[in-house]
Amino acid sequence: MTMPHAKPLPGRIDAPPTAVLGRVYVTLLLTHLPYLVILLMPQARSRVSSESTAGLLTVALLTLVVAAPVLSPAICALVAPDGARWKAGSALSTVRTLTRGRRRTYLLRLGEWAGFYVLAQCLGGLSALVRPYVWDNPLYGTDPAADRWVFHYGNYATQGVVIYLTVCAATTWYACRLRQLAADGR
Repeated sequence: MTMPHAKPLPGRIDAPPTAVLGRVYVTLLLTHLPYLVILLMPQARSRVSSESTAGLLTVALLTLVVAAPVLSPAICALVAPDGARWKAGSALSTVRTLTRGRRRTYLLRLGEWAGFYVLAQCLGGLSALVRPYVWDNPLYGTDPAADRWVFHYGNYATQGVVIYLTVCAATTWYACRLRQLAADGR
């Protein structure tokens, strides 16, 4: 028998409410569209691009990756407010307070996000393993008009979408877990 006033065990990961996760996930799918756009550009992460273009797009992608956990709490608070500490105008200051006052717990939440982000990359790699998007062109050495690589955009896009959906899930989880921490008030 569980008691309604019992505190969760330390270190236990309680899932945020499904309705909140759903609202935040859909919203983050929309706000993370620039991330998807870059993932769908072959110039960003394939051998069919110039190094300078790939470098610029990689910097843009890294900027979006860093911005996601910074801005996602505000987005979460906008679509799923919870009390005075977790509303659109106060979520970022609440996160700063959590960072200072409950550093270990905050770092655990950030670690969960990082774990999900690594999972996203692994799933993208698995997708590329199952459905490769670039391979050596067998005609390259014999035909002067042949490109060095054979590129399959459909497989490339599949990998990008898998990464995008999982990264959005990671950011959703992170923002909702911070929402729980802010509501906890400990």
